Amino acid sequence: MAATEAQVAKRQTSRQERAAEADPLTVRALARGLAILSMYDVDHREWTIDEIAARTGLLRMTAYRMVRTLEAAEFLVRDTTTNHYHLGPAAITMAYVAEDYSEFVEHARPYLEELLERTGESVTLAVPVDGVPVCVSIVNSPRPFQREIAPGRIIGDLASVHGKIFTAFASPGERAAILAQKRRQHTPRTVIDPEELERELERVAEEDLAYDEEGLFLSICSVGSPVRDQLGNIVAALSVVMPTGRFGPEERDLCAGAVRDAAASLSAYLGWNESRPSPGPTD
Repeated sequence: MAATEAQVAKRQTSRQERAAEADPLTVRALARGLAILSMYDVDHREWTIDEIAARTGLLRMTAYRMVRTLEAAEFLVRDTTTNHYHLGPAAITMAYVAEDYSEFVEHARPYLEELLERTGESVTLAVPVDGVPVCVSIVNSPRPFQREIAPGRIIGDLASVHGKIFTAFASPGERAAILAQKRRQHTPRTVIDPEELERELERVAEEDLAYDEEGLFLSICSVGSPVRDQLGNIVAALSVVMPTGRFGPEERDLCAGAVRDAAASLSAYLGWNESRPSPGPTD
């Protein structure tokens, strides 16, 4: 198992535990259980108790008790042959009743593939779910690249291009509320100053481009652009993601132009007329 994946999982678990400790109304044990469930995605469909303990940083006995509790509630199921745990019927039922973006992803796929062909780098599609950017599709580059995000994963906060895009086009009240939140220093390059972030969001709204230069993950850069529906609402964001070593000035400009073109083409497919003025944000 790659060390980077373990580090990401532990960071996510520690964030959930810190949030539980900071809010007296939250339950720390529940936060730990949810951290275990969040380990499951399209690339990681099953885990052993030892793997769960190692990735979450929990004691093995604590991880075992958490998993047994989730198993009793049918959120997890144990394979009696391998002793691996996979998602159970309770989790599948919740996923079924959640919003389904499969049709949207299917229609967007050709635009992601064209963007990959033009840039040679991995492409990510995210949608806002209750105001939080969630990855719904990825097209991987054939070039060497260790990705940190998988479909179904929440993509950071204002450190990510997707978070910047959705916040930049939010209503003034929503944007102010987000900027007032305490920011996490993901890396030494993460921007957390509210005034600097506000200036960056203004630029994103003007240029239809957002950048992340190692603000979310070290050694990873990205550039993204918003996708609009027929009414001009921001319904998704496209991004090109690559190692920092492949994000020089020429590559940066190439990817910026390509992702903006791809987002505009997908928006046009969804019915957006670029000649019409975008709707102004409202409280």
